[in-house]
Amino acid sequence: MGDFEQQFKDAFERYSDELFRHCSMRISDRERALELTQDAFMRTWDYVRKGGEVRELRPFLYQTLRHLIIDEYRKAKTHSLEALVENSDSGSVETLLPPDETNTLEAAMSRLDAKEALKRLDELPELYREALLLRYVEGLSPKEIAEVVGESENVVSVRIHRGLKKMRELLETK
Repeated sequence: MGDFEQQFKDAFERYSDELFRHCSMRISDRERALELTQDAFMRTWDYVRKGGEVRELRPFLYQTLRHLIIDEYRKAKTHSLEALVENSDSGSVETLLPPDETNTLEAAMSRLDAKEALKRLDELPELYREALLLRYVEGLSPKEIAEVVGESENVVSVRIHRGLKKMRELLETK
């Protein structure tokens, strides 16, 4: 357990921010997102303490958080990304994105495109939205996403491809 305890501490340091960001993107209540993120870590710790085996912590934590988010959806109606932005500290989508160190016109245009894409994300079916968030916001590989959602890597790749296609269609109709 001592070796896992250190791995768990390292995982908390490495993944807590990205798990929180992922949860914040999926539910509109920032405080609730923090609670769910902490709960994902606690449930993982309890699972291992009771004898459960975890091969890779990052996908396991995402899968645990995913289940908590699904439970949250069942309890309350879903909210749009606009509501998330209104409830954020600064009231801007840009605060949800990683900081941009460049100050070029091209970078500004990319940020505007990303802002529009985030606004339109709620219009995608949940399967595609989740795959795109995990891939492009959280940076998980298709293999890691497959472990999180309990599907094959091929199914995940197809969801990402179809999600991108639908997103392009949505952005072209703006």
